[in-house]
Amino acid sequence: MIQLSDQARARIDALVDAGAVRDPALRIALAAGTEGERSPLDREYEISLVEREDKQKTEIAINLDGIRVLLNLDTSNLLSGARIEWSDADGGFRVEVPRPAPRHVPAATAGGAAAWGPLAEKVQTVFDTLVNPRIAAHGGAVELVDVADDVIYVRMTGGCQGCAASALTLRQGIERMVREEIPEVKDIVDLTDHEAGANPYY
Repeated sequence: MIQLSDQARARIDALVDAGAVRDPALRIALAAGTEGERSPLDREYEISLVEREDKQKTEIAINLDGIRVLLNLDTSNLLSGARIEWSDADGGFRVEVPRPAPRHVPAATAGGAAAWGPLAEKVQTVFDTLVNPRIAAHGGAVELVDVADDVIYVRMTGGCQGCAASALTLRQGIERMVREEIPEVKDIVDLTDHEAGANPYY
């Protein structure tokens, strides 16, 4: 669900009162050059106020408490939970995409001291926004256990625990997504006890 801030709504009303638009719609599109190249959290958007009748064939329209918003299907999927704001400093609308709060996870390494920091937060963000939404369809999830010397330690749960294809999922799915977003990661170590998997996905 996309939200519209009070400031953004007030700005739209002001533009209508000034005659800039008659029957407004807010168009949100990915900025040129950002499709598929960057993390969803870092994508940039172009937002413009247009006439309601200017809807294109490739766009869908949603209603945000009386304000029509025009999106293409790919953009609508990316903007779940986003908030549309108005910035006086920038003189334009902007999209604020929520970032998952980093979670502290107990370490599995000797000594029990958790290694937590910027790299671990990046990895957790990739897990939350890219990895887990995809493997959730198989009833699985991956947890970040520890980070040490640019090596990340993970545990697979749910349908991924004990799954015959778990190694393939790790190397060709999870590892590929992590390395694309965070090139500094040297290796991924799976700490999962796959023999104990109670509900593997086949």
